[in-house]
Amino acid sequence: MYLYDELIILGLVFINIVIIFFIYRSFKNKYILQIKKLQQQNADVHTQKFSTPYEAKYVDTKKSFVSEQIKKMEVLEKEAVKQKKRVEDIKIIAKDALDIKSRFLSNIKIELRTPINEIILNASVLNKELQTTKERDCAQNIFKAGNHLLKLINNIIKSTNLQNSSVIVEEHAINIVKLISDIVEEQKDEAIKKGLQINFEVDENLPHLLIIDVQKVKEIVTNMLENAIKFTYEGFVKITINADKANILKNSVNLFIRVQDSGIGVEPMKQKRIFEAFGNENIALGLSINKKMAQLMHGDIIFKDNSPKGSIFTLYLPSIEIALNDGTLTCKDDAKVDFSLIGSSGANIMVIDNDTSTKNVVQKSFYDTAVNVYAYESAKEAIEKLKESPFDMILIDIDILCSEHSAVSKVISNISDAPIVTLVTTRLKEKDLDSVKGEIAGHLKKPICEAELFKISLEVLNSLK
Repeated sequence: MYLYDELIILGLVFINIVIIFFIYRSFKNKYILQIKKLQQQNADVHTQKFSTPYEAKYVDTKKSFVSEQIKKMEVLEKEAVKQKKRVEDIKIIAKDALDIKSRFLSNIKIELRTPINEIILNASVLNKELQTTKERDCAQNIFKAGNHLLKLINNIIKSTNLQNSSVIVEEHAINIVKLISDIVEEQKDEAIKKGLQINFEVDENLPHLLIIDVQKVKEIVTNMLENAIKFTYEGFVKITINADKANILKNSVNLFIRVQDSGIGVEPMKQKRIFEAFGNENIALGLSINKKMAQLMHGDIIFKDNSPKGSIFTLYLPSIEIALNDGTLTCKDDAKVDFSLIGSSGANIMVIDNDTSTKNVVQKSFYDTAVNVYAYESAKEAIEKLKESPFDMILIDIDILCSEHSAVSKVISNISDAPIVTLVTTRLKEKDLDSVKGEIAGHLKKPICEAELFKISLEVLNSLK
């Protein structure tokens, strides 16, 4: 019994100890949490106490920096306005100076032309009337010097006009081969007098009828040829014309006119300055003016040393438009063409144009041949027909083809792979052809010349497999 009672007492004591332990542990955890909470609050207060002035100071510094930058920007803007005003004032002054210079030189030209012409005229008369050879030589020298002086004055005026951008480009259709051939003929006698061989070569693939500024090209080539003959004492002078990179879409070529000689050439030290005004005392303003004129036509003049002797000067003119039949040219070969030679195995041609005469010419040309012609006034009708059956060539008015709102060229290229020939009333240069889709085989000028229609149809249709 005693032992039993002791065990009960020990059990109660143990239970009390366990209860006390858990009570202690609970209070201890609460105490620790309270301590941590107080520490955190203390830390927050401490941080707020010390960080707030720092942040305020940082904000003040930032505001001060921004204010300074704004002030600097305002100063720079004011200075930029002043500089812009100065530049505008300088431009006005420079323009006025150029105008004054141009007027002055024009007046000088007028004032000098009369006495110089008198000198030239009288020297020519004296050359015929004087008896002795020495006297005639003197008169001839005066005559040459007068002409040289007049040419120099004209070149100075021309150079000034080029600087003032008062020279414009005037383009016309011209037979380029005939133009250069005439220039060669004009200079041929001078070359023969010096015992020089003068050659003229033309690329067989060169289109003869080109749209260029005839006067400027003539002046440049004449000057290049004159210089070649002047500075060549033995050997040859050679003129070559060729073209490359034909752009069928824009109907244009890059034109090269080269003048090569076996003369004294240009000294290496002077080659870099050869196109400067008075960069070469022997050539004066000529090459400088020529280069500016070439650049005005979006081209250039290129010099190459023709070692061991001579020089090569090349007039380069990019994207020169090939002239189409403009209605002023008579179609002399119309009666000689035989349209039965085209597409003898059969072919289909579509004409899209609201011009009745154009459609009639095409239909008449292929009448009683193996080629079928389908004519439409609107692109909508033509496109429906293209969906139904294939065609071998499409003749279409360029304004219809380039129509933006209807995207005709895109639609046609999506449903047909037939080569396209445009029908043009104005220059292709005036048309936006970059957006045109499909294969452009060529262009025909309206009113259509049967000989030109025959030529392009033969090229397109007889190439079909």
